[in-house]
Amino acid sequence: MNTHHPVDVLMDHLRPGDRVIVGQATAEPIGLVTALFDVAPRLARLSVFCGFSHNPAWKSGVPADLAVTTYCGLGAMGPLLARDGARVIPFSMSQLSAALVSQALPVDVVLLQVSPADADGFHSLGFTADYVWEATRVARVVVVEVNARIPVTRNHCRLHASEVVVALHSDTPLPEWPAEPVGGVQAQIAAHVARLVPDGATVQLGIGRLSDAIAHALADRRGLRIRSGMVGEWFDHLLSAGAIDRTDAGSCLASLAVGSAGFYRKVAEDGVLGFAMPSDLVVPIAGSPFMAINSGIEVDLRGQVNAEFLGERYIGASSGQPDYFRAARRSSGGLAILALPSANERSDKSRIVPRIACGYVTSAQSDVDVIVTEHGIADIRATDFTERARRIADIADPHLRDSLGPPRSR
Repeated sequence: MNTHHPVDVLMDHLRPGDRVIVGQATAEPIGLVTALFDVAPRLARLSVFCGFSHNPAWKSGVPADLAVTTYCGLGAMGPLLARDGARVIPFSMSQLSAALVSQALPVDVVLLQVSPADADGFHSLGFTADYVWEATRVARVVVVEVNARIPVTRNHCRLHASEVVVALHSDTPLPEWPAEPVGGVQAQIAAHVARLVPDGATVQLGIGRLSDAIAHALADRRGLRIRSGMVGEWFDHLLSAGAIDRTDAGSCLASLAVGSAGFYRKVAEDGVLGFAMPSDLVVPIAGSPFMAINSGIEVDLRGQVNAEFLGERYIGASSGQPDYFRAARRSSGGLAILALPSANERSDKSRIVPRIACGYVTSAQSDVDVIVTEHGIADIRATDFTERARRIADIADPHLRDSLGPPRSR
């Protein structure tokens, strides 16, 4: 057991010019990030890569000496990007993992939060199994914060005590992402999406109000399986409703789980949800149509999706959307479903647009099967550009359809 102060441990193991990767979500070691900020001014040219975070330190405490990169504009990374305190490398999850394995994205040091070691000396990554695992395989050193709140889960990723340097023991509450109230628009979209999802399907959802609404609309399904990069409180709702397949130990897998303290406790105690690498989640299950359900900031009349930029601001992420859409299209009976409100919250700007204005496309026109808004379902499979434009325009906000241009003939 290391009894030194975490700043001293980092000073012992970091070198000038090191490239550091920090675990994301519940794998982010809050105490070690604070220590990293303390040591950065003493070591030249340090850089750090961090993903999805709710650590407030990223919003105000990042030293000017530390170069920060990320793949997303979510959570705490959004304000940091907005003030030019970080730069985006636009990775999908499969690309990020591949870049680490090939060392196209080099890493020297990993900072990670793990569970206390079990009887065999293994630390669990708890509610996380993602690219940080690949980083631990190639890094010079893995420095961990052992948090008593991280449980041992059914997780493919475990680190033996002999593979890590323990810098800190903590009992820090895990970051929480409680469910938000579902509005009428989200409920209407969810009702349309539910019409597309049969019993026994494999479902991929993200987190947020729309995902929660869709899960509630699927509560009467039976035998659902889960393959999802990120799972939120909605999983517990489906489980409590009896919608989840419990006959197969591998029926439900995710890379990240985020939610309330009660949600974490239930996931750990129940054991139905396991954790696996993103590459394991995009393999269709025989006999179970893969329903990949994702959202976006806007979609154009060709079916191209922008899930990253709001104007010039980077607020989203590519994440696994393209990977999951393509997995769905490889699945017999599967669907790549884009679900989003037809307009912004003020209802004065259409989220269905003639062309993606920012010029950055997250999912290509060939990756989407069905688009859903509160106004209905546009099935754009096997359609030419004229027909798909007409179908997509038909589910736009009726008061904003003029902004899409003149009606298109068949």
